[in-house]
Amino acid sequence: MDFRIITLPLAALLALAIYNWSLQPLNAYMGMVLIEVDLAWCGLFFVWIALATTVLPRRVGRPSDLFLLFYVVICLPWGGALWGATGLLSVQAAVLMMVLLYLPALAIKVCIRIAGPSARDFIIPVYLFRPSYLYLPLAGVLILGTVAAVSNLGHGSFGIDNVYDRRLAGREALSGSIIASYLIPMSINGIAPLLAFMAGWRRSPLLLSVALAFAVLMFWLLGLKGPFVAIGALFGIGLVIGIPLLARALVLIGIFCLLLILAVTAIQVSDGSYSTVADYVIRRVVMVQPEVQSYYLDHFLGLDLYQKLFGADLQGYADWTFLIGDTYLHNPATNADTNGFFHALLRGGLVGYALSIAVVCAFLVVVDALFEHTRMPEFIAVAGLYGLLVSEQSYTAALLTSGIGLCLALIILFSYPSPRNRTLPT
Repeated sequence: MDFRIITLPLAALLALAIYNWSLQPLNAYMGMVLIEVDLAWCGLFFVWIALATTVLPRRVGRPSDLFLLFYVVICLPWGGALWGATGLLSVQAAVLMMVLLYLPALAIKVCIRIAGPSARDFIIPVYLFRPSYLYLPLAGVLILGTVAAVSNLGHGSFGIDNVYDRRLAGREALSGSIIASYLIPMSINGIAPLLAFMAGWRRSPLLLSVALAFAVLMFWLLGLKGPFVAIGALFGIGLVIGIPLLARALVLIGIFCLLLILAVTAIQVSDGSYSTVADYVIRRVVMVQPEVQSYYLDHFLGLDLYQKLFGADLQGYADWTFLIGDTYLHNPATNADTNGFFHALLRGGLVGYALSIAVVCAFLVVVDALFEHTRMPEFIAVAGLYGLLVSEQSYTAALLTSGIGLCLALIILFSYPSPRNRTLPT
C-alpha cells in the first residue's frame, strides 16, 4: 500500500486534534474558532487530502521532488482540516482555496514531465570550478552578512519575551542600508541552510558549526527562530541523501518524523495541558498556514472584477502582507506573509497567480536539467530551499532577497564533474 494514503490524512487529523485541544483555546482572542466535524467537513477533507496525496512525491530523485515535498506538506494538508478556523470561509470558498493551492503543485508535475526531457538537451552547466570548493564563496557571503548584521544592528539579546521587539527594531535599522537589507536575508534564508545541507552531505562538523553560529547570531540580533528549523531540516536531508539506502526513503522518513512529533504533542495536550512544541512549532505551520491563507482568499473574494484579474489596491501600505496584517490582525506593523502563490494572487490577481506558477515551473525545469547533467546534490538542496521559502513568502522575494538566485548561480559555477557527484542514487 502507498504510505501516502495513510500518513497524510493521519497527520492532518492529528493536527486537527492539536488545534481543537490546544491551539484554538490559546488563540481564541484572535477569533480562532473550534472546528466542527460535520458531513460537509468530512467530504471536503477527503477530497482535499486525496488531491494532496497525488502531488506528494514518493521519493526524492530530483530537485523538483524536494520542492514539492516542502510545498505540499507545509501548504496543503492543514487547510483540509482547518480551513474553517477563522470562520471567514464558506464551504464554496474553501473549495476555491483547495483548488488554488493544488494547481501550482499539479502544474509543476506536468511541466517536469513534459518539458523536463527537452530542457536537458539545451541547458548545460558552466563547468568552471570543482564542487569541493563551493563552500568558499558561500562562507564568504556568510562572513559579509555577519559583518553587515553586526555593523547595522548593534547589540542584541537571547530573551524569548522580546523577540518581536528585536525583529521590529531590526527591520527599522535595516531600512537605511540597501546592502545589509539584501545580504542578511540572503545569508539567513539561503546561504546558511545550504551550508548546513553540505555539512550533512559531506559529513563536515565545521560547516554545520558555521551555519549554526550564524543562526545563533541572528537570534541574538533579530530574535529569529526559523533559521534553526531550516538549518536542522537541510542538515538532516543532507545526511540522509548521502546514504543510498536512506535516500530512497527520504519522503517516508520525513513524513514519519512529522507524524511522531504530531502524535506525541497530541497525547500531551489531550488533557488540556500546555505544550511549548504546539505553541511555538506546530502552530506556525498547522494553524498559521490555513489562517493566513483564509485572510488572503477572503480579501481576494471581496475585490471587484478588475482587481481579481490584475491585483488588489495597496491602499497606501508598503506591501500586501502589511495590508492583510492590518486588515485582519489589526496591526499595521504585522507582516502577514503566506505562500508565494497566494501572495501573487493578491498582488497581481489571477494573471499574477498564473505568472507565479509559470516562473516557479521554469525554475524547477532548469534546476532538474542541471542536476541531470552534474548529479550534484546541492541542486536538490536549492530547490528544496526554494520550496521552503515559497511556502511562506513571495516567489520573487525567495529568488532575490532570500538568496535562492545567488545560491543557484554559485552552484552552477562550481559544478565541474567529479566522481563524488555521481554517487547520488537515482
